[in-house]
Amino acid sequence: MDIRGRRLKRFDSGASRFYSSIGFDGPIARHVIKINTAHMISLVKAGEVERGVGEECLRFLSKETPRPRRAKGAEDIHQLIEQNAVDRLGVEIAGFLNLGKSRNDQVASAVRMELRERVIRLLEAIADLQAALLKIVRKFGRAVIPGYTHMQHAMPVTLGHHFSAYFDAFQREIDRLVQLYARVNVSPMGAAALAGTSVAVDRTAVSDFLGFAGIVENSIDAVSSRDFVVEALACSETIMLDLSRLSEEIILWSSKEFGYLEVSDEYANSSSIMPQKKNPVAAETVRAKCGSVLGSLVAVCAILKALPYTYNLDLQELTPHLWRGLDDTLASTIVTAGMVGTLKFDVRALRLSLKGDYSTATAFANYLVKAHGVSFRQAHAIVGGLVRMSVETGTPFELTISKHLSPLSREITGKPIHLAQGVLNGVLDPASSLHALSSSGSANPKFLQRGVEKRLSQLESNRSSVRRIREGLSRADALLLRNVNSVLKGVKK
Repeated sequence: MDIRGRRLKRFDSGASRFYSSIGFDGPIARHVIKINTAHMISLVKAGEVERGVGEECLRFLSKETPRPRRAKGAEDIHQLIEQNAVDRLGVEIAGFLNLGKSRNDQVASAVRMELRERVIRLLEAIADLQAALLKIVRKFGRAVIPGYTHMQHAMPVTLGHHFSAYFDAFQREIDRLVQLYARVNVSPMGAAALAGTSVAVDRTAVSDFLGFAGIVENSIDAVSSRDFVVEALACSETIMLDLSRLSEEIILWSSKEFGYLEVSDEYANSSSIMPQKKNPVAAETVRAKCGSVLGSLVAVCAILKALPYTYNLDLQELTPHLWRGLDDTLASTIVTAGMVGTLKFDVRALRLSLKGDYSTATAFANYLVKAHGVSFRQAHAIVGGLVRMSVETGTPFELTISKHLSPLSREITGKPIHLAQGVLNGVLDPASSLHALSSSGSANPKFLQRGVEKRLSQLESNRSSVRRIREGLSRADALLLRNVNSVLKGVKK
């Protein structure tokens, strides 16, 4: 029997192929089987379906594979599974599978179930990336490097401080994903098509069987809302933005102009014509994927922007963009974690890049304020004038200061400033200047170890949170299995 019923005439195969989702329903197939199982248990326990009928349906579902054989004319995975059941059990038995539920609440639930698993995998991948970042911090953390603003040398920082900043950015990504997970992990089941159902379905029990933390209360909201898809892709895009910024730095820093690091061979490629080339192709691809994920987000927003409540088949078009965006984000995160974990830094090149770059000019200005009582704006003018003289004459900054500090300070403040050479050398030394930084969260190396310990603790907390989430889903699977067995054994639970 064709489950399309008799309302419609014979379908047009070309049109069916056009609007069918069967080609991209693969990721949710196993969830649809689980949803059917949980729903049938609820029907049996409520007395809406005879136990013998429920047993037959549950046995069929327990044998149905995540890639069910294709039934002719099936529009989607939901029809496909039901049609397979009708073909095997007959409509007198399998016809009860869809009692009290719709493809509308079912697909919304299945998408949420698949999405939450992908969020878990993404959380794990980001934690691995954080671990790779901390590996750099612990190994090369005290190396002094130029900090940049406007892509110009600005002030000295440490390599540890720089990569700790990325760790913290990805921590916010984890926080956002955890919040997203809570909003995804609620069950639409029992909303049916849009208004709910007169069939006695225990929504809370079905939610528990499927590992959800609760239900989407309003039945219209349950079947028609896809803001969680937008949020998931928005989270993915913010992750990709951070990954792309990190990849851009790796690309720049691995160039001859910088020479700060070398990308491991596993994440590089050679040229088809230039035998000397080592191209950072993994980082380049991550940078490009950032645009692809943004495209998925924009596409989803464009599809949703004018949809009236409740369910429309337009919603079906969201899921390929969702899976594609999440796939790109997960793959990019995994590759970046591996690439970062194998970076080779040239500490000597980092140190030499600071030579003569004027990056301690701010430290010098601050010293003049604290040691000689001039205002910061006066100190700014003095140091700026000295830098200009040094640049225009090609004279080293230290020699320029020794020669011109006294007359320039008299011109600007009305009094000369004299500095001993030893004091001047200490103020201008990049490594020494870092130790003068006193604000919390600064690049002073004295904060480095405490920062590492704090972030290691945060990393363990992240991994523990993911383990708890996984354990919760495992407990739900065990609960579902126990209830399947109770029906099959004819014992009420």
